[in-house]
Amino acid sequence: MKRIATIILAVAMLVSVLVFAVACSGDKGGTTTQKTEVETTAKGDVTTADSGSQTTTETVTETEEVTESAEPTGKEVLPGYEDVNFGGRTFLIASNADEDGDWADAADFWVEGITNDAINDAVWERNDVMSKLYNCSIEVDNGGWDNGFNAAVASGDDRYIAASSEYALFGGYASGKYYNVLKLGMDLTQDWWDQNFIMDASCDGKLFGIIGDFSLHAMSATWIMFFNKDVYESKFADTDIYQLVRDKKWTLDVMADMIDKIKNDANGDSSYTFTEGADADTLGLMTTAHNYRGLYFASGLRLVTKTEQTTDGSFITALTNQPNGADVIDKLITVCNTEGYISGGYSDVQKGIQNGTTLFAGEVMDVLRRMAGAENLRVGVLPQPLYDEGQKEYHCYVNNRAAFLCIPTSFSDMEVIADFFTLFAYHSSKLVRPAYINTFKYTYANDEESGEMIDIIIDSRVFDPGYLGSFAIKMDGYIGTMITDKKNNYVKASTSYAKSDTANLEAYREKIAAIDDNY
Repeated sequence: MKRIATIILAVAMLVSVLVFAVACSGDKGGTTTQKTEVETTAKGDVTTADSGSQTTTETVTETEEVTESAEPTGKEVLPGYEDVNFGGRTFLIASNADEDGDWADAADFWVEGITNDAINDAVWERNDVMSKLYNCSIEVDNGGWDNGFNAAVASGDDRYIAASSEYALFGGYASGKYYNVLKLGMDLTQDWWDQNFIMDASCDGKLFGIIGDFSLHAMSATWIMFFNKDVYESKFADTDIYQLVRDKKWTLDVMADMIDKIKNDANGDSSYTFTEGADADTLGLMTTAHNYRGLYFASGLRLVTKTEQTTDGSFITALTNQPNGADVIDKLITVCNTEGYISGGYSDVQKGIQNGTTLFAGEVMDVLRRMAGAENLRVGVLPQPLYDEGQKEYHCYVNNRAAFLCIPTSFSDMEVIADFFTLFAYHSSKLVRPAYINTFKYTYANDEESGEMIDIIIDSRVFDPGYLGSFAIKMDGYIGTMITDKKNNYVKASTSYAKSDTANLEAYREKIAAIDDNY
């Protein structure tokens, strides 16, 4: 794009024309061009013996072409990375090969080709875009932990740039074999990184794994609520449950009231149980024992917190710093022992929603995908409810099946690491995450609002180290015991368990303190 500005100055009786041509290179990212007319006024004072002072004004029209930048699509180079060229390098990621298939995450990183499945094709497109823009390829070693990842890291082999796994973020990865990602030179404040994970999982300035918009299984492992829309509309058609969520009025009390009003003892045996027969009871909520943990976190409580909400903050027990802990347990005892609230097996949760025998279900978001083939199923998505209307934010905890990436020190080129993961996360945010959200919104759920709810859920995730790192494993299990036994011993238990939790956290801090950041 070029801009030519011509300014003609007439002074007194002399006619002198000066032309200045200014050429400016165009913005490569622009797509929309507009022409703007600008009036330029030149004024000059001329004094002669017989005319005195006079002002000459000349109006010149300047035509300027203005280029407006379009919203990035993820198919163009990330600004600031125009010079990145990986020289044809192949980036190999070791994935988790889950035997039952639900948590195998190889397809988060690499797929074989286009299949007309939106998420699959978005992963393929991201990798293809990165290949063309930055001269590289991405491959996955499915089940790489067993195929040689650990051996490669131990021997200093740099074949793998990362590995995806579960459970071990605070244990095996804090071993000196994996980079502290906080020191890799990446701008982790960008929104394509999961900010809740960075804050929750970092301790004393160290973090040994990373989750970004490429981490689809970390989204799928988030604990949420489902509801059968036909069952809901049979009783609550006049209440917009999505608006309750927006207004921060979706609370435990509201959920408990709906459970009570929808329940129906169809077989007349004066009890509420899950069955699949023609005379099956209508339940208010079908879930598993993990929902106790889900409602505990959803109420704003934690097992482990930090001395300060920065990456330099230290892990400390949360149990003795939550004055409303006993009140929360009281309410959970009431809600979870309401007639029509049933805790059963994993498969029962899915069946209850699909068969229309339950209003609500509590499970991980991936269950929505597993129900995609059910005929005539209309289902919506909700965050876990607030404790009460005084709670400012929703909190949805992430199950320990969430996959994150660790980066081995055997891959020694730290500049390449920083560039690759920044670009991998950025292009995932533009290409993969939207496909994931839209698929859950339009294919797995049945309304536009569910996509809005999924965004709320993902942005409100909790990665509690007490649960994910098993630092507070005793209290984690005891929450369910108090609820099922209807005995609130929160104050006594939290004081007792805080001692062992603190010892666990101190041992972890000592372990990571011994790891040298100067790789």
